[in-house]
Amino acid sequence: MLSQVIKGYLYKYSHLTLFKMGFFILVVVSLFFTYQNIQVINALHTGAANSVNIDQNVIETPYRTVRDAILSSPYQATVLFLPILSALILATDYQFGEDEFSSLICANWKIRLFSQIFSIIVISIMTTFTLFLLNALLLKFMLVSKLQSILSIGLMLDVFTRIGAFTITLNLLSLLLVKITKRSIPSLIVIVLLLVFSLSGILKAISPILDNLLPLIGAKSFAFGRVEAGQTTQLYGAILLLFETFLTTICLFYLEKIKWGKKNEKPIA
Repeated sequence: MLSQVIKGYLYKYSHLTLFKMGFFILVVVSLFFTYQNIQVINALHTGAANSVNIDQNVIETPYRTVRDAILSSPYQATVLFLPILSALILATDYQFGEDEFSSLICANWKIRLFSQIFSIIVISIMTTFTLFLLNALLLKFMLVSKLQSILSIGLMLDVFTRIGAFTITLNLLSLLLVKITKRSIPSLIVIVLLLVFSLSGILKAISPILDNLLPLIGAKSFAFGRVEAGQTTQLYGAILLLFETFLTTICLFYLEKIKWGKKNEKPIA
């Protein structure tokens, strides 16, 4: 039963026109960012920075440059756009009574929820892997030769693992928001607000402690593989992502237990 329900959710989500359009947009945007990054990197490391109006002082070490190039485009797509796409896809479960219909097909809410969690993780990871692979291929063929030699399977696996951790955490958060609101728009508003708080530094001015609880802030050093001024340690970032993934999963099961527990209550005569 479990495998059949998982296959059903995977088939449904991956065959939605919304997903196909969103996936295409993600690929186009990611390729555009990758191409722009490569042009800048090549200019910096061939002495042509003046032609693109770039300060030579911003040149990093070759290893750091390549690592950031592997990370940047898939990371941007994963943290900025993929959670939004996931929320839109997951919200379709509550359109036209599909959630109620699913409960008739499989009465066990635990199986349905586990299948949803597993399906959205698989789809988001595969989407991220596709973006990561396209980015890596462009880097391999378009970077200057002295930087191409730094590219390695080990380095790429390390970066992908870190991006994958973000992917799982953020997309499970999208699932939780959809479960709470049962609508796409409120979920999107919360996701966008979290991005605004993370990217603007507003929360940092109010409470640095709360700011470091945001995955994009507290786990930034983990994503980039280094600690810069004012950042938390990589270990803190890894633990933060694991904890928030675990907490989100617990909240999902708790919400579903309450929801279906109330529906199964028999009215007192």
